[in-house]
Formats: sequence, structure tokens, C-alpha cells
Amino acid sequence: MKIAIIGATGGTGKYAVERALEQGHEVIAVARRPEAVPSAERLTVRQGDVLNASSLAAAVAGADAVISCIGPSSGAAPRGILNTLTSNFSPGTVMSEGIPNIVEACRRAGVKRFVMQSGIGLSSGQELSAGNRLLLGVNRRVFSKAIRDKSAAEQVVRRSDLEWVIVRPAGLSHTASDPNYTAGPSARIAPFRPLPFADCADCLIRAAAAEPAWVGQIVNVGK
Repeated sequence: MKIAIIGATGGTGKYAVERALEQGHEVIAVARRPEAVPSAERLTVRQGDVLNASSLAAAVAGADAVISCIGPSSGAAPRGILNTLTSNFSPGTVMSEGIPNIVEACRRAGVKRFVMQSGIGLSSGQELSAGNRLLLGVNRRVFSKAIRDKSAAEQVVRRSDLEWVIVRPAGLSHTASDPNYTAGPSARIAPFRPLPFADCADCLIRAAAAEPAWVGQIVNVGK
């Protein structure tokens, strides 16, 4: 399968590229700075900016599926947690502006399967424990700008005619991968127990290539 990964140099994106290649897929890594993507077999690197719609259709051309790993910049380890908090207080509009451009690029390029990385903060919490529902409510108020930005992006995806999957990970961390994560529609997870970026990436690849029952669903992933 040929998978285009947008945001290929980000916290999740770089792991998604690695994971897809490990599984034998062909990968198109789409990044604003293509020179930052290490070369590899079965890897094509293309320049693309999600805030520049005209750059995206050519960037994803020929793909069987597109994965979006875009989001507010969280920085690199070990300062990732602090930078994540800062970026979520002032997230900008990269999701609400970028995702519609990606959806349109998929249409123009004839790509049907689209996987979007979102966040567990958008869950109503009905599938979670009472304590986690309360904490999510607080989280939504504290990070209201980020929630609004991602919510607008999710609505665009859900209204589209693509074979979409929205993946909502728990809080992400620069820790070692643990394959014993939980993922699925309405999966009961611990939203504030850190999930390695690599495991979120693995779930995104599954959503693109190996889980047909997830199409048209919102998938929680965490511990």
C-alpha cells in the first residue's frame, strides 16, 4: 500500500513514517521542510504546506491513503511536555485551516482513505470513567482554543465523502513504545496516562491499512 503521511517530521509523523516502512508499505512523506526527512528505501519525500492548498494535491498524488499528523507544535524531547502545554494554550488555526485543505487535496488526487490524528480531549467522556469525564471537562475549559480548532477540523472530516477514520490519542509522550495499547471505536482508555508517540503512529497505520471496520468511526487509543 502507498501511504502519504502529512506532518512527517512531527512528533507522531516521524514514527508513522518509520512504522509504515517497517510494515513494507511505500511511503510519501509530506513536510514543509522535506530536507529534514531522512532518506530510506520505499520512501518518497515531497514538499507540502497544509496552509497552502495548492501544494497538497500534487504532494499526495498516487497515494492509496493519506494520514494527517498535523497539530500545534509540541517540540522535541525532553522539553516536549512543556511545549505541548504552551502550544495548546495558543494553538493557532493549523487544524481548522489545514484539514479542509487536506480533504480537498484527497478529493482532487482521487484518494479515498483519510486518517486524521485528533485528541481525546474532544471526547464527551461517556465511554470513560466518571473521574476521567470530570478531568476531561476541566481539560476542555483550560485548552478551549485547541479544542475548538480540532473540533472544527473533525467536523470537516465527518462531513466529507472520504473513507475517514479519526484517531483520538490520549496525552502523548516521548517514551519507549509499548505494543500493549488499547484502540478502537469508543475504547475505554485512561486519557491522562501517557501514550508513546510511536504507539499513536502504529494506530494511525492500522487505521489506514488494516482496520476496515474503523472506517467512518472515531477511534480512541491509549492505555
